[in-house]
Formats: sequence, C-alpha cells, structure tokens
Amino acid sequence: MAIKRPSKSRGTPVRKTVTSTPVRHVDVRSRHQMVAEETYTGWLCKNRTCGLLIAIAPPPPGSKPVVPEHEDQLTALKCPHCGDEDLYRWSTRAEHKYVPKSTPT
Repeated sequence: MAIKRPSKSRGTPVRKTVTSTPVRHVDVRSRHQMVAEETYTGWLCKNRTCGLLIAIAPPPPGSKPVVPEHEDQLTALKCPHCGDEDLYRWSTRAEHKYVPKSTPT
C-alpha cells in the first residue's frame, strides 16, 4: 500500500529571478593590428599560458565612443592570440604596452 503525500511536501526548489548586468560585446583589435611596444587600452588575457593584451578596437569614424551605461558592466571578449573567450569587467580596463611573445626561430 502506497503512502499518499501532499504535493506541498515534494520539496520543489523556489526559483528566484536573479538580476544581473547585461553582457556587452566589444570589438577587439586583431594581433596583426597591434604594434610591439605601443600602448593600447584593454585587458590582459585571463588564460595563464597566454596573458597577452586584448586591446579595444577604435570605433569607426563618426560614431560615438564605446561607453557602457554602467561602469561595472561585464564584457565578453575573445583573445586574438589564444582564442579563449572570457568575461571582463569594463571598469578594469587599463592602458597596457603590447609585448608580443617571441616566436622560436
């Protein structure tokens, strides 16, 4: 004989809506567009084996500069060097000197 239980005690989890900041996509300079020892605005790749600069591409002429509504907005970036994609905080971008890894000859 089966024991009947009320549906309230099934333990269904309560789902809360989580409000998060929207993810913004930004154009990134390719590694061929960057010159060694030049300074660019951007982030350093989070991949430990890479760690190279991910520089923001300049906006097209006549358009508004890239300024998000919230300073701490997340930005989805794909590294032009290793191809890893990760989230970066807009407020953590800084000026970095581009130093490419030397290729073995």
